[in-house]
Amino acid sequence: MKKKELVDLITGISLMLLAGVILLLPTFKVNDLSFILKTIFGFYALIKLTQFILILKDKDFESLFTCLISIGALMSLFFIESTTKNMVLILMIWMGFMCLIKLKKADFYHDRHNKMWILRLFILFAFLTSGLLTGINLYYEASVQTIIVGFFFFINGILDVVDPISKYLMESKK
Repeated sequence: MKKKELVDLITGISLMLLAGVILLLPTFKVNDLSFILKTIFGFYALIKLTQFILILKDKDFESLFTCLISIGALMSLFFIESTTKNMVLILMIWMGFMCLIKLKKADFYHDRHNKMWILRLFILFAFLTSGLLTGINLYYEASVQTIIVGFFFFINGILDVVDPISKYLMESKK
């Protein structure tokens, strides 16, 4: 497995672990959605910045753009009123920018006649669907909101893990 694939795999697994911790929070009566989103976006930005630094030589800017968008979402959470509607709006804007990044990555693979573009397009639509369902279902009580956000970021982590595993399997098949 190449260094970039290994870093991508570790990043995806760390995002899944972060989501797993979030899924446990309602057990400990931690249900403040604003605090949870700030924590997620902060760790997400930190993880993606670390990923970008580790794979700087590959000139893959997907993780840098993700880091910048997550920092923007984190900063906006500090400046708005912490209502569910505002947090859903920030999450949806973040998801929209993330979809653009994923679409750009699919286009990158398509331009190089790499079959990975089909998988990246599937990942984009799975991410979009899970994000829209998350945004729609965030109007329940606080513990349900925490679980829904946790599952969304767990799905996001799984989708991040699919890419390096499929690249490794395709290369080992050759």
